[in-house]
Amino acid sequence: MNEKRKIEMIVGEILNRKPSDLALIALLKEKNGEGEGLRCLPVLVGPLEAQAIIVSLFRHRIPHPGIYDLYLNTLKQFDGHLVEVDIYRISAGIFYSHLFIEHDGNTSFITCRTSDALALAVRSNVPIYIEEDLLERNCVRLQPDGAYSLPITTASTKVLKEAMEQAIATENYEFAARLRDEINSRGQTDESDMDLI
Repeated sequence: MNEKRKIEMIVGEILNRKPSDLALIALLKEKNGEGEGLRCLPVLVGPLEAQAIIVSLFRHRIPHPGIYDLYLNTLKQFDGHLVEVDIYRISAGIFYSHLFIEHDGNTSFITCRTSDALALAVRSNVPIYIEEDLLERNCVRLQPDGAYSLPITTASTKVLKEAMEQAIATENYEFAARLRDEINSRGQTDESDMDLI
């Protein structure tokens, strides 16, 4: 059986959808991609995780160790270390990730919130992977003007409902119908933004 091709991603930037939002977007980009059509993956993250990512990206010094330092220092204390992060599933706007940990020559994984996985990956400088077909189905592409168009499949149900109400209010019924269909395809789950991160 052929192993599925994995694409390495890097955290490109942290985006704020609107100032009142508690959740932000970590925009992952193909590590070896460039220019127009570059595949990007928007991942919803909370403010604490976003702060941890930014601190690590820009190598800011903090006065005392944070929770992610605690996790990595605990691993190190027991002769383990993080070797990679894999985003292995995206369903109804929810991202699922594995942390791969090496200890005594063996590698095992644990399931982790993707926002935490990204913060740990950036802090420990390990690669972030996603299977190519999963990236292709959920990515956004860089436009010629440098803009992104976020796909409805990666948005939370709460955000979709808000967008549908706005689309109806502005009489954009075709878009409202697309949003309704996506919401209905998710069944009765009604997670808030903070449940997804």
